[in-house]
Amino acid sequence: MQFSANTWIIVQRWCIIVNMNKALDIILHDEIQNIFDNFTASFGINILFYSLDGKILRRGHGRANSKFCELIQNKIFDRNECISMDESKCRECARQKEIINYVCHAGIEEAVAPIFIETQLVGYAMFGQFRSSQKLPPKVLKIAKENGCQAELLESFYELPYYNKIKIKNIIGLFTILVDYIITKEIISVKGERLINKTLAYIEQHIDRPITLDEVARNAGRSRSSISHSFKKILGKPFSKVVIEAKLSKAGEYFKNAPHLSIGEVAFKLGYKDPLYFSRLYKKHKGISPTEYKGHQK
Repeated sequence: MQFSANTWIIVQRWCIIVNMNKALDIILHDEIQNIFDNFTASFGINILFYSLDGKILRRGHGRANSKFCELIQNKIFDRNECISMDESKCRECARQKEIINYVCHAGIEEAVAPIFIETQLVGYAMFGQFRSSQKLPPKVLKIAKENGCQAELLESFYELPYYNKIKIKNIIGLFTILVDYIITKEIISVKGERLINKTLAYIEQHIDRPITLDEVARNAGRSRSSISHSFKKILGKPFSKVVIEAKLSKAGEYFKNAPHLSIGEVAFKLGYKDPLYFSRLYKKHKGISPTEYKGHQK
């Protein structure tokens, strides 16, 4: 989902914060399954899309874990160790906002990419379970020997696809292009974002007068309850608060860029007929009165 330029300025201006740990209602269109299936068929590599709460929403060709990974999780290391590493790498790539490639504790290659819609993290795309080495890590071999599964583990290891470093770099390059394509073509979207986009634009266009939930609902062709629910679900705050924050943010721009305007004139430009009410509202939400704010701008 792409916000329009003007609407995205609004979002940045209001500093809307979404709880990134909260699972979102993700819409995955059919094309993403075709992309994942072709990727898996071409390279023999597992590719997955995870939601923020760790649920696998899509996987290439419905492919299960490799035999090697099953052995690692059941006979060498605890399954939770693999999960912990995946979670750690997901957090890392989200912080860096880029794809990261790494060798896991079992000695095989993995890569994970954060999926952002604008600045909102919605999930992760991960591919892996292939090797770039002809040898298992000594620690893994030692544990396998102690547990009596060395031969079985080696056999399953050599069954994994092998790619040299140059080939891996090229696969990651292709994966990066696919992730960008998925985002720009809106193959992944968050339920309710189109409605939010349209409503934010409407608020910006009519910032100079009172804005009601009823008129916004009529403009969007939706019910009051659907508008209200979408704002709370996507933005984490009620419609009325979003309107107030938009107006007060605009007021801050007037105070900064047009200092000759009085507080009453700014209030009027934002649809408030009572300057005293506007001043109380400003102080309640900003923690400082308009007079004090204007004084700081001098």
